[in-house]
Amino acid sequence: MARNMICRYCRKKIGPVRKLKDPHFCCDDHRTKATSKSARAVREAEDLYGFDDAQQLPTWRAITQVKREEKSGQKGLSTTVFAGLAVVFVLLALSQLPMGAPAAKAISPLPDTNLHQSKSSFGQMIGNLLQSNGSGTLREDFHSGVANWEGFKSVSSDWSMESGVVHPTSLRVWKPSTSLSNYEMEFMGQIERKSIDWAFRASDVRNYYATKLIITKPGPLPNAGLVRFIVLDGRERERVELPLPLTLERGVDYRVRVSVRGGRFLTSVNGQLVSSWMDNRLSRGGVGFFSEDGESALLKWVSVSERDSFLGRIVSHFSLIAFPTAAIAMP
Repeated sequence: MARNMICRYCRKKIGPVRKLKDPHFCCDDHRTKATSKSARAVREAEDLYGFDDAQQLPTWRAITQVKREEKSGQKGLSTTVFAGLAVVFVLLALSQLPMGAPAAKAISPLPDTNLHQSKSSFGQMIGNLLQSNGSGTLREDFHSGVANWEGFKSVSSDWSMESGVVHPTSLRVWKPSTSLSNYEMEFMGQIERKSIDWAFRASDVRNYYATKLIITKPGPLPNAGLVRFIVLDGRERERVELPLPLTLERGVDYRVRVSVRGGRFLTSVNGQLVSSWMDNRLSRGGVGFFSEDGESALLKWVSVSERDSFLGRIVSHFSLIAFPTAAIAMP
């Protein structure tokens, strides 16, 4: 007995003549609707999050129109690229194996504030390996003073040091970072009075983007704000102040991370994203710190990781991948 065929869209039987043309759908309209329905998830994601015109990301309409043979080609290319990256990872890992006498233990360029975090993550291992070899990470802990920080004045007396930490005043730019364009800046500091201020994409002390993390009012409720502006030819422009869903306190360590990529800037505080904005007027420059009148902060360390190199780009994308690790039994 011949098997009855039903439409995959309306679940009705397909006529004998229609079977010869299309054994899966009872009419062309139902085939079109079923194809559109399969793209619903992509379409809803676009409607919710949008897409970046500057990066020319494909829309759901373009995705649903990709031919089957094009998808097969893309799959083969992805497999080839992944295999190539795997070879790079293996070679880099082999280069780290000790030869002869055991070498000194490598120290991560960034301090680890979570002592209970598992160190067995494969993704973290690869990220640290590539970061230490190819991403160009700069680190400053001020043990040797502030000679590498350049400001208006020829001497560094306007920045004071106490117990291994720095109290910034007038803007100073970290000279080793001034040639960079795309990077991730990370630092740890405290607010002593009102705010902690920093600069990025600073080609000099007259051209830079500036950001402040401020305490807007005393109390335990959310009391934080973020101020950002741009300085061009020594003139401040477009100062914007935004409230943040945070509670800031004086004398508490805050770890701030700033991602500078193209014309988009992301800021997070203790791992929480608090700001995202865009501007294209300054394309290159380093990082700096300052305090305006009535403000005071202290700075413990700062690091800058360049993301323009090939290995650096691998690190930035690889850090988004979470690899499962074996569960550790707790007493």
